[in-house]
Amino acid sequence: MPDSQGNPLTQELIDWADLIIIMEPIHSQYIHSHFQCSPDKIRILNIADIYFRDDPRLTSILRMKIPSILEEY
Repeated sequence: MPDSQGNPLTQELIDWADLIIIMEPIHSQYIHSHFQCSPDKIRILNIADIYFRDDPRLTSILRMKIPSILEEY
């Protein structure tokens, strides 16, 4: 999903990525409706997208969830 404080998502970025980690299922729906992307590339964290960028609470949640996803990959 485009991020007003970062780079917008593009097909080029989708193609470049080996793995795409997203917070909510709706983000996956957005990606699949706007880009060509294998569902196998996407991992959903099931974290409500309610946090501001660099929120310490979000950082803590990400630090708990992402390592296991990377180990599986």
